[in-house]
Amino acid sequence: MVNYSDLRDIQKREMESSAIVSLPDDFYEAVSQLLSAKKRDALASQSMLAIKEYENIKKILLSIQAKREEKIVLMAVRGENAGAGLTTQEREMLKELGVIVARSRDSITRVWGNDEAKPDSSRRLRLLQDVTQYKGLDNAVYGPFRKGEECLLPPPEAEWLLKSRMAELL
Repeated sequence: MVNYSDLRDIQKREMESSAIVSLPDDFYEAVSQLLSAKKRDALASQSMLAIKEYENIKKILLSIQAKREEKIVLMAVRGENAGAGLTTQEREMLKELGVIVARSRDSITRVWGNDEAKPDSSRRLRLLQDVTQYKGLDNAVYGPFRKGEECLLPPPEAEWLLKSRMAELL
């Protein structure tokens, strides 16, 4: 189980390093147990020291969480998706942010007319089934798509989905 000293060490390492500190997958669950125990102790004893310790632990956790979120956002912007050292919740956050960044980049690229992604040659499709996120031939990230959703894709991606009977041409 994690303790106050462990949290201060994690906080210090997060602040000093540009790389994300590797945490166990169940870190937030362990922290939740620590907080619950400290809160029970503080309420039962009514000790100012126990109350201060509980409050300090919450501040340290917020600091760790904020710094890790900042690093995860940067990972998503850089297109990193490995997530080594991240907790389950953080890996999910990285995945979702990666999708948002990829969609935004695709949208912006279409506005200014990148030669690699010409809106004129793209094809409009309706998905016939859910499609998980994947990396296309152009190394761009596509999806995830939901059944019934309409999307505009470059010809190679559109052809793959059409041939696989996962989409229909509009």
